[in-house]
Amino acid sequence: MTQDKRRRPLPPAAATTVRAEPATGWGHPLGGLLAAVLGRRQDLAPVPRPGGPSLAGTDLAGRVFTGRRLRAADLRGAFLSGADLRGTDLRAADLRGTDLRDADLSSATLSGADLRGALLAGTHLNGADLRDADLRAAYLFRADLRGAFLLRADLREANFGETVLRGAVLCDADATGAVLDSTDLRGADVCGTAFAEALLSAPRLDRLRWSAATTWPRREWAHRLRSASRQTGPGRFEVVDTAGRG
Repeated sequence: MTQDKRRRPLPPAAATTVRAEPATGWGHPLGGLLAAVLGRRQDLAPVPRPGGPSLAGTDLAGRVFTGRRLRAADLRGAFLSGADLRGTDLRAADLRGTDLRDADLSSATLSGADLRGALLAGTHLNGADLRDADLRAAYLFRADLRGAFLLRADLREANFGETVLRGAVLCDADATGAVLDSTDLRGADVCGTAFAEALLSAPRLDRLRWSAATTWPRREWAHRLRSASRQTGPGRFEVVDTAGRG
């Protein structure tokens, strides 16, 4: 199948008429890979989301959804690798266990979306709105989240290995137990973010903004960041010494 055929836009009615057998737990073909990546099983039982199209388990790899309205859509376990979802409205969508590898979700709206256990390796999420989204145990290795909004997002146990979060806003997000190995956090805002028990290894922290309410994985990190930062306001700081990287 040629790339043009794989990426042809869906007809207008397709977003609400496509049906496929839903993925059952981790039984679909990608299940073994996701289970290996995340090291745990996820519950993909349907959650009532009134008004959204049902596309659970559908193979939509490489398809074009630019600017489409998929609010509250059921996309559990769907295959959207390489799909063009730029500017798509995915507010409150169910994307649990969805394969979004190398998909383009630049400037997409995913506020309140459920992305638990989603595979987002190499995914473009620059400028995306992920406020209040649930990304627990999501796999975001080498994903691009430059300028993304992750306020109050649930990032517990998510893998951000080599992820670019440059200029992203993560205020009041919960990144407890997350993996941030060689993560690019330059210019990001983590005021009030919880990094308790997170693996923070060799991150890039130039111009990182944080606050007294930010919790670090170890006391060592708190001391290191404080000594490498200047105070910009009451209880607010910015990293100015790149020696704080470690």
